[in-house]
Amino acid sequence: MYQKLLDTLSQEVSGVAAKRLVAHISQWHRIQASPMYREAAQWVDTTLQSWGIASQIETFSAHSDVWAWSEPMFQEWWCDTATLTLLKPDGTTQRLADYREIPLSLIPRSAPAHGEFEVVIVDGGTHIRDYDNVDVRGKLILTQSTPTAIHDLAIERFGAAGIIYDGMRSIPQICPAGDLQDAIQYISWWWWGNETRAFGFALSPRAGAELRQRIDQHTRDGEGPVRVRALVQSHFADGAVEVVTAHIPGETDEQVIVVSHLCHPAPCANDNASGAAAAMETVRALHTLITNGKLAKPKRSIRFLWMPEMTGTYAYLAAHEDDLSKTIAGLNLDMVGEDQDQCGSSWLLVRTSDALPNFTSDLLEAIREGLFGEAQSFASNGSFPLFRHAVTPYANGSDHFILTDPSVGIPTPMLIQWPDRFYHTTADTLEKVSPKSLQHAATLAGTYAYWLAQAGANETRWLAHELIARFEQRLTRELQHGVTMALEGLTPEGPHWDDRLAFWVDRQEQTLKSLQRLDPHFEPEAACKFARTIGEAAWIRVREILQDWHTTERPMLHKDIAMLVPQRRYRGPVTLHAHIHRLPVEERDQARAMFQQHRDFFGVPADVSLYWADGQRTLAYILDMVALETGIRDPEALAYYFRLLTKLELLELGVTSR
Repeated sequence: MYQKLLDTLSQEVSGVAAKRLVAHISQWHRIQASPMYREAAQWVDTTLQSWGIASQIETFSAHSDVWAWSEPMFQEWWCDTATLTLLKPDGTTQRLADYREIPLSLIPRSAPAHGEFEVVIVDGGTHIRDYDNVDVRGKLILTQSTPTAIHDLAIERFGAAGIIYDGMRSIPQICPAGDLQDAIQYISWWWWGNETRAFGFALSPRAGAELRQRIDQHTRDGEGPVRVRALVQSHFADGAVEVVTAHIPGETDEQVIVVSHLCHPAPCANDNASGAAAAMETVRALHTLITNGKLAKPKRSIRFLWMPEMTGTYAYLAAHEDDLSKTIAGLNLDMVGEDQDQCGSSWLLVRTSDALPNFTSDLLEAIREGLFGEAQSFASNGSFPLFRHAVTPYANGSDHFILTDPSVGIPTPMLIQWPDRFYHTTADTLEKVSPKSLQHAATLAGTYAYWLAQAGANETRWLAHELIARFEQRLTRELQHGVTMALEGLTPEGPHWDDRLAFWVDRQEQTLKSLQRLDPHFEPEAACKFARTIGEAAWIRVREILQDWHTTERPMLHKDIAMLVPQRRYRGPVTLHAHIHRLPVEERDQARAMFQQHRDFFGVPADVSLYWADGQRTLAYILDMVALETGIRDPEALAYYFRLLTKLELLELGVTSR
């Protein structure tokens, strides 16, 4: 049903050529809303047009008075030059950072600065107690906490002039603490409104350790404070963000969309020059095959977007609301080029949220399995892939989390290589990119997009069978996992198993009904009956073990809030950190404390809880759904989250009419 198409795309797509595109894109310091990003976008657009592909750049306002749905925009930023110089007691100097040499050594969106500053060490910096007995006013803080984590205290309240950051993320399995001593971590300032702007530099862990040792030595020897000279010639102005859009025309007004964010500092080759390049190679391959007559003109159009992550997706979708209902599916390409041996990554397929039941994740998984026959077993009686891969539940963190929100309604799985040893560092360079990974990603993306663009009655019928088969496999695996835990005598956690089963069957029925997006004449009832039958048979097999194996604790919402119904004021999810600065000081402190205390909730579960808010469901119902989808049940955090959104005027809480 898809293998011939997959083979055709595989023969046309070139991973080597795609890596050359990565080399071009990774040259630019692609900060969102900047002239540097704009140059990269213009190059993408010009290159696409040189291939004969219909493309253009759409421009959206970038200043703090503009919102795209619930997402505040921000001013354009750029920098001419920036240096940080150590002033030694003997009158000599040592250059610590130079923007011209390593753009990421200046924290993006740093404010202008020119002067000499004392450097003080602040451990942590995220709690008021961290500033006890430390005077930071007018000084630079040497810290391993990110700018967004310490800005409110360090800059706003205690008056620090800026920061010097020498931290490095640790992913224990592939990037343990102490690794990447000479790389610089990507961190950033974000300014959405009336915040006090500051500047900052980023050092490698090795350079930071040397500076810390110097400060300690000065303290022991009574030599006085360590001082540096900082120069930052940066600029802010009301400006624009650009979204590059390319279009393979179809015969109807429906479309499939492929997105890949173009932003991030130089080089950030895998994140996400690789996704942007893979999308370029995908659209080139499809255009070539259609032009040469090897593929027919699709029924539905295929649209490609290259944009600033999140920001550009909000802006584009808000400007094209009329197209949302016509867009049947999407795909997000983010970090798809990793050399797995160097980066330690696996090729993940991130499924969509259960709040938006749909056919895309299973379809993408099925097509990807068509790439698995790379190698033969020793006896040549079996085949397997030569790359690490996995399918994971819904996770946020990239543009698909906007598209997949049910208020937007474009089901969009993500392809990503994760984890990555060099993620968000200056070590994310071209030699870490694999042509084979790019070839796989572009081939899969093109097959998925074109298959959906062409799908009709026969394809829908096949996909219904595929969905049922994969549902049965997943259901059997999940229930058997429960049986294993129960018979091992482990403590039960999460929702009751009969509730889980009912949830899974209901979501599968809704998934089958979503096939009417592909074929309006498809009758889903027979397939839904199969799903119910599979669920009933599976439960009969495990009921004796799982029916009474469940936790007796089931925390609930207070009755005063349980039956309230949230009414969303905007399409799309909410980026909380873009709004917290609007709260009074005491409420910002409370928010930070809640985020820390309930950190398991304030991630995917928080986003999912908003997904389930459709204007009809109560908070009590949403609490149950979040627990069933994510395994996290935290009524205190959920109640606080929706009250916070109400305080920020992002939604309203009303009394249920039922």
